[in-house]
Amino acid sequence: MTLSCNLEPAKEKKNPMAVLTTQQRNRLESAVKQARKLAETGARNALHSLAVDHTEPFAHMSADQRALRNHLRNKARLLGDELSASGGQGIDHLAYELAYEYWHKMLFAKFLEANGLLIHSDGVAVTMEECEELAREEGFADKWDAAASYASKMLPAIFRIDDPLMQVDFATEDRIKLEGLLDGLDNGIFTAYDSLGWVYQFWQSEAKEAINKSGDKIDGEKLPAVTQLFTEPYMVHFLIDNTIGAWWVSRHPGVTPPVKFEYLRLLEDGTPAAGKFEVWPDTTALITALDPCMGSGHFVASIFPVFALLRMFEEGLSREEATNKVIAENLHGLELDARCTQIAAFNLALTAWKFCGHYKELPEMNLACSGIAPKGKKEDWVKLVGKVADPVLKARRENGMKVLYDHFQIAPELGSLLDPSTIKSDVFTASFKELQPVLMKALECETDKDQVERGVMAAGIAKAGQILAKKYTLQITNVPYLSRGKHDEVLGDYCLNNYPDAKGDLATVFLDRLLKATNHGGTVCNVIPQNWLFLTTYKKFREKLLKNDSWNYIVRLGPGAFSQISGEVVKAILICITRHKPSEHNYFFGLDVSEAPDAAAKDAALRVAELKQVNQSGQLKNPDATIQFEVNNETEILKSSARCNQGIGTGDVNYFVFRFWELNGNSDFDYYQMSPFSTSLFSGFHSLIRWEGGKELDSSKKGLWTTCMEQ
Repeated sequence: MTLSCNLEPAKEKKNPMAVLTTQQRNRLESAVKQARKLAETGARNALHSLAVDHTEPFAHMSADQRALRNHLRNKARLLGDELSASGGQGIDHLAYELAYEYWHKMLFAKFLEANGLLIHSDGVAVTMEECEELAREEGFADKWDAAASYASKMLPAIFRIDDPLMQVDFATEDRIKLEGLLDGLDNGIFTAYDSLGWVYQFWQSEAKEAINKSGDKIDGEKLPAVTQLFTEPYMVHFLIDNTIGAWWVSRHPGVTPPVKFEYLRLLEDGTPAAGKFEVWPDTTALITALDPCMGSGHFVASIFPVFALLRMFEEGLSREEATNKVIAENLHGLELDARCTQIAAFNLALTAWKFCGHYKELPEMNLACSGIAPKGKKEDWVKLVGKVADPVLKARRENGMKVLYDHFQIAPELGSLLDPSTIKSDVFTASFKELQPVLMKALECETDKDQVERGVMAAGIAKAGQILAKKYTLQITNVPYLSRGKHDEVLGDYCLNNYPDAKGDLATVFLDRLLKATNHGGTVCNVIPQNWLFLTTYKKFREKLLKNDSWNYIVRLGPGAFSQISGEVVKAILICITRHKPSEHNYFFGLDVSEAPDAAAKDAALRVAELKQVNQSGQLKNPDATIQFEVNNETEILKSSARCNQGIGTGDVNYFVFRFWELNGNSDFDYYQMSPFSTSLFSGFHSLIRWEGGKELDSSKKGLWTTCMEQ
């Protein structure tokens, strides 16, 4: 097949910010949910055909197939599947990983093709139809295999051809079913800017529902599915515009910014309501941003064009130059789930290429999985130290590797909460900082394919640790929501011991952690549940933040803020806090759009709703330091005149409440459901309450009821 070499850059879309319509999102959701079931079936079929779970290979298998089988069995053990005493290999984790990789190999190829960015090794964009013809000519198994090969050269960190999973072929009938799902989706789905963000949420949605119904405690394996929640675009852009946007217009008064900050709220004098972020650097080049819970990369991909356009304006850079500098210097991201990290990297790459108008080689991204735990035997990880001439240095590094192995075992539960700087070093033990280059080099030096997989993990841990060890100008994210009652023992104990004031929810623990990991004068802004603003449980946490940090704004979103969550399940806020001692006269602005009925209405209301200026130190005078936008200092609060010792109750249980067997057919009484005494199918249905149809109490009967009580 002859390819015509047309290197003219692809034109930018008329509406690069187009999002999925409700119908498109529903079709994508249906396709992804079906794809997971089909891919998991296809993965098990493919692994069975290679005898991965059998004690011995099949007699008819070739030498290459036997070698692949061995590599797959080793990878299964690294992923946590057990090898039985009889030699049978568990494949549950391996099958899931293969299902994910195979489907997303096809899905990513489709995204690239739809955006004119699936590039052949000759430098020409190709379609899937052309890939089918090229596959026959170039010896690939099918068009998806060919597409993955081309994509691997574009993004080698995402599409690892040397990964044994990438060498597994699905049976024709299993592959065709997955192809049919992709063919049933229109190209508009693959060009919408928010579609990649929905992909992983839909992939995990049924698993999330099953885990929540089970009532089980949430461990590292369940955590990614349970905490997946797609951040609405209006939330992302409001936070960006009222941090980066507010900072930029403060530094350039009277200058029209090269980015339209459509959510930026201003005071009457034209200054940003969020403040000037005075301790931030003066140029975009010096700003570092981290999304520590980046999911599919929504924040990272949305901040990228903002930074790129600002740097082009400030430094006179081309789009290509700005792209390289922003990816290498400004943007950072961490994610608990390795699969989500992969999607985020792809999301950022796709955004960058669309911004440039064509494919280009990208610098190494500062994105990493923070949930990788070393798998396999400790002694195998120690071998990654390699040859060291100095025996003392060798022993020090090996001891450091052992400590690192133990420290990162809880990474799947903690993710970005993990702090590798706490690994203690001494004359006998190397620090994490010293081990970082050793971990990064481990992958380069290995020739053993099985040890290469361990080297990939080591390099990932090193990258995550490097990002975790830094402090940032801006940390911006939608934190994971998980109340303390659902934490497993590892997560619960860690939060209790390290974040005692914020331990009530993983969300508040993250807010506390991020403020500690921010530069002095740096800023944290989150999408986070609102309950910590008023619950007594968080009184000390509120007081600490009000006394030690400068608040910029709070936006109450109320119920219905997320389009995928109905009812009042999650009431979220947008909050922005700067790590800087507040003055007595520090004000933050408050917005309340909780009355807006849905996400679209809240989006519109954020741009026009009334701004309320709130004195920060005044919040400490509120009962329990609860956060209130409206403070009336002229009215005495009820607490000063009254005391409530009981919640909902009649106020006189002994007078009005009886057991049903004490009275027989008296019309003055109604059934009264009380709290259950224990977990059971039926409990709390044992009482009657003297109600009298809701009428005023007949005082003439008081003596009669008193007699009944005495008897």
